[in-house]
Amino acid sequence: MSRFRLLVPSLLLLLATPVQGQDTSDVAFRVQVSDSVVVTASRVASAAQETGRRVSVYTQQDIQALSVNSVDQLLNVAAGLDVKSRGGFGVQSDLTMRGSTFNGVLLLLDGARINDPYTGHFLMDLPVPLSEIARVEVLHGSATALYGPDALGGVVHLITKTALRGRERAGEGTTAQVDGRYGKNDFYDVGGAVRTVSEQTTVSAAAAVQGSDGRDVSVDPEGTTDLSSAVQTDFERRVATAAVSRDVGAATLYTRAGVDDREFGAYHFYTDFATDRAREATSTFWLQSRLTSPGDAQTPWQVQLFGKQHRDRYTYNPNVGANTHVSRRLRVQGQGSHTWNRVRATGGASAGLRGVDSNRDGVHGDPSVGAFVSLRWRATSRLTINQSTRVDYDPTYGTEPTPQLYVAYNLGPATLRAGGGRVVRAPNFLERFIDSPSNQGNADLAAETAWSGEAGVDVRLPANLSLSATGFHRTTDSAIDYLRNETEQVFEAQNLDRTTTTGLETELSFDRTLGAVGVHLDAAYTLLDASLDGQKAPSAYKYGLDGARHQIQSSASLRAGAVTLGLQGLWKDRLRDAPLATDRYGVVHGRLAYDTRLSGARTTLSVELRNAFDRQYSEIFDAPMPGRTLLVGAEVAL
Repeated sequence: MSRFRLLVPSLLLLLATPVQGQDTSDVAFRVQVSDSVVVTASRVASAAQETGRRVSVYTQQDIQALSVNSVDQLLNVAAGLDVKSRGGFGVQSDLTMRGSTFNGVLLLLDGARINDPYTGHFLMDLPVPLSEIARVEVLHGSATALYGPDALGGVVHLITKTALRGRERAGEGTTAQVDGRYGKNDFYDVGGAVRTVSEQTTVSAAAAVQGSDGRDVSVDPEGTTDLSSAVQTDFERRVATAAVSRDVGAATLYTRAGVDDREFGAYHFYTDFATDRAREATSTFWLQSRLTSPGDAQTPWQVQLFGKQHRDRYTYNPNVGANTHVSRRLRVQGQGSHTWNRVRATGGASAGLRGVDSNRDGVHGDPSVGAFVSLRWRATSRLTINQSTRVDYDPTYGTEPTPQLYVAYNLGPATLRAGGGRVVRAPNFLERFIDSPSNQGNADLAAETAWSGEAGVDVRLPANLSLSATGFHRTTDSAIDYLRNETEQVFEAQNLDRTTTTGLETELSFDRTLGAVGVHLDAAYTLLDASLDGQKAPSAYKYGLDGARHQIQSSASLRAGAVTLGLQGLWKDRLRDAPLATDRYGVVHGRLAYDTRLSGARTTLSVELRNAFDRQYSEIFDAPMPGRTLLVGAEVAL
């Protein structure tokens, strides 16, 4: 393994030439993008204050200032996004928003749906390293009318550097970077990237390896099983990707391929049973290709084809044979847009196939098709009305229409917004067909359907202060969860009668230069209340009320000359006392960085302290999260 750790940065250094350049990732889908322009809320670039939606934007500069080593750590900063991690450092994480389960958040990579059709537990098995992410947009609230099933709690859109590249060719040449970190429990994180920009073409490649020996965790202290009484929290992850963006006539062709391979201890990742000594290995292959019209086209259009294969090998304990599940997704989608005076119409369609081949759960496959129409009407100089309707067909639930309506009213320094719509989420293959000693699926599960609504305000205050507040409510019929069968010691998939979720999201941001010091502060508070009507008490369900009733997220970045200090804080208080998991906890992370130049290359030296107060906690059952970890690192840009 040590040779492999050194191979990636060495190759990238050999490939790179020391040409001075700058990051030209400044155009999304051929349209100049700033924090006030978003793509995810309407599928086309739009002024954020006209969408009627709450969208959080994180730029490459924001990402670099934070103490994060994986995408899930980055998303832990996003206001209102509840990230439930297992093992830390991006080993595996579930995403929830506004009281949804981990299957209710849609993840997009450069506009393409990357959710795994087998289970939402694999959502963050990403085929790109953190260094390739240039921009993150988080759309709060349901979006089925635009993106189809699964966007129940919200949408997270990861936009990479090459996909963000437009026609402008400033900074042509070759750039490269290598970086590495090392810390407690032999934690290592080594990566590199190379990027070439010419008049018509941008080519990029990036790779990273990450891992740790972990620590021993004592389990089963009473010796009630014949299994080992210790588990290891070790992990290894390898990821690589390559992409090209090229002008083809008047259009741009963008293509990306990526792989992710990881192996890790999975003790109590999915169960809390005493016989659990699980280990798991997963691999992901991703391929997408997109053709986009010129940015100045009167009728901009886009066509995209993408596919994913995910392989999972799971061993519950040494006395049980391994189970292997291979899921696949292939999808094509297209859209076009045109503006007539005050009305912009956008329409599109998609079709796809998904399937799974499992030695335990069987072989299954389903097609799906959908189409949408979205209208944005600037009724007055202040009032904008956004209406979208989508119809999807899926054999698991038949034909489902999902309309939505959102309104924005601009008052100058403040924007009022309100709206809502219908949502649908299809049961995935795991929920329908899992057949294990600890979990049982249900082939007759109905789809989740819901009506959601929200109202909020975004205020731009003096002194570069901004405030956002949103109240939301959702009523879900036939929500899917697992009910514990105490007699057989198994979780069984079932539809609940009804769940209701009500909450409030608030966020306050400050961004200003004070003398020679650049200051960025962000604080967010989310309040959530939820109830469920099921066959049993809420405590009998595996995930039903596992969200955070109170969640506080904060970050601070101070930059003075060559020195940058970044701090992050997170505090959660759960809706209910979850089995084994920590009900209330807070963690703090920090990073100190110093920029300099060595032999003409920009070099950043850093020290990170994660979980500074050594809080012992878990987010899923009692799968242990890392304690206090000191990391030292360096990044060299050529």
